[in-house]
Amino acid sequence: MIQELIIIALISLGIAYFRKKDISTLENIKIKGLGFFILSLLMQSGGVYLALNYNDWVVGNFLKEHFIWLHCISYQLILIGIALNLEKNYMKVFFVGTLLNFTVILLNGMKMPVRLPLDMANAWENFVYLNSSKDLIHTLMDSNTRLNFLGDIFVLRDPYPFTKAISIGDILLLFGFFIMVQEETSPKENINEQQKTG
Repeated sequence: MIQELIIIALISLGIAYFRKKDISTLENIKIKGLGFFILSLLMQSGGVYLALNYNDWVVGNFLKEHFIWLHCISYQLILIGIALNLEKNYMKVFFVGTLLNFTVILLNGMKMPVRLPLDMANAWENFVYLNSSKDLIHTLMDSNTRLNFLGDIFVLRDPYPFTKAISIGDILLLFGFFIMVQEETSPKENINEQQKTG
């Protein structure tokens, strides 16, 4: 979802600019429990990398066999980090989006179920990859999928350049990111007044 985050960031920054907000104030964002987010990111990305690229090593094989637990713990770390910042409106949106994703993942073997139409063989998450053991985070949606409406069911097609499917939780996370940029950028008038009084 990195591509979508970049697109939303550019849109939100553009809106903040036209609303005459000081984008530089984003440098002053204060997030409590930042270590929880960093650790979660390292666990997920590092775990996937080691499990797939060093599968013949003891560590890589161990991580691949027990990745569901690593995935589960990483989500719990994110939720803890968000909970520490619930005074921020966008963190409330992040919490709901993350919780929805975690719920459907938890009920489907710690993998996000993906609805991928047959005409999307070249999608970001393609059939071959999803059916292989290489994807440790996603799985194809089928009749046994639980809470499938919370899975990746919204298919992004042409003319969108990155063909893929996203979930309700993902949409909320993107919306939360949009709100974050708006809330954490201060009006330039306020900045100028602070500089004068300072």
